[in-house]
This record gives sequence, structure tokens and C-alpha cells, in this order.
Amino acid sequence: MRPDLLITGFGPFPGVPVNPSARLVEALARVPGWLWLGWKVRHAILPVSYGPTEAALARLLEKRPRAILMFGVAARRKAVTVEIVARNSASRTARDASGRLPKLARLDSGPAILKGRAPMLRLRNILREAGNPVRLSRNAGPYLCNAAYRFALRGTKAKVPVVFVHVPRVRNRSDPRGIAFGPLLAGSAAIARRLVLASRLAP
Repeated sequence: MRPDLLITGFGPFPGVPVNPSARLVEALARVPGWLWLGWKVRHAILPVSYGPTEAALARLLEKRPRAILMFGVAARRKAVTVEIVARNSASRTARDASGRLPKLARLDSGPAILKGRAPMLRLRNILREAGNPVRLSRNAGPYLCNAAYRFALRGTKAKVPVVFVHVPRVRNRSDPRGIAFGPLLAGSAAIARRLVLASRLAP
């Protein structure tokens, strides 16, 4: 049985030794009830490095997921942000976790913008109803989050829902700053269910 849903997050990178998106994805994968609902869920923590990220995603996309929910961290933001688009640009100054820069300022030969494939307003509302500060965003940044989002969009058919969500700093016992993890997990599980529903309603 091929996976219905692929969930991805990112590992550590310079300035973020512990990536909350990885914690979130691991917790989502353990949410009880996926199999009871008849879904197969695959999850992965992607390396924050241009070549290895694309290679890891390529292997995951070979499994032909029916929906893809991607997470990354934007530590300076105050709200969860649902990314509407992936841009054809990469930072030539921000090094990845391996210390390398992308070779070009453009990621590929495609258009300047690719739109995410998801009911964006509905996802925003679901996250808000779970108790999270949330907004829509048209700028996923010039780093690996945007690059991975774009690669997933280019590597899947138009009927496959794909969306990227940035999470801000998440508070823990040693750091009281940021948003609470409980509402973030609850809201993320709810949007995962909505994405799978969208995939099954697709023609």
C-alpha cells in the first residue's frame, strides 16, 4: 500500500541547534488513529543541505504520496505561517548546514512562483481554531524550506495536495518563549486530515 500522506520536517542548521519542526513531525507520526482511519503515514526529517535535501525528497516522492505536508522553522516569526507559494530564488549568502552556498540564485528553470496546492484559507482557520497564532504568507524565504517546497511541487502531479507550514519558536522547559506545542500538534494533525481528504476528493 503506497502512503497516503508524507510529512516532512528539518534537522538542525546554523543558529537552530534543535529544530522544532523535527519534534513536531515525529509527534505527528505517532498520533494514534492513522491506521484506524485507513491511512498510511510516512515521515522524514530532511537534512538542511541543498543536494542532500533534494536527494532525500526524490526518494520519498518515488513512493507517490497522495498528499504532502511540510514543516520548517522560522524562529523570528511570531505566528505559524501557511506558505502560499514557493519562489524560484535561493540565498547566495546564507550557508546550509554543510557550510555550502547554492550554485545559482535561481533554483531551477521554471517560473518565478509556484503556488502551493491546498485549501490555504481552510488550513489557516483550522490552525487558528486549535489555538495557534497563524497567518498566510507569500514568502517562504530564500533558504532550504522554500527550496524543498518548490522541489516537492515540481516533483508531484497537479492533483497531489502539497503545502509548507513554517512554525515559530516553540516554548519548552528551558525556554519559555514561543508558542505552545500542544495546540501546534493538534492543529497540525487536523490540517493533515484535511489534506488527505482533499487528496481523496481530487479527480
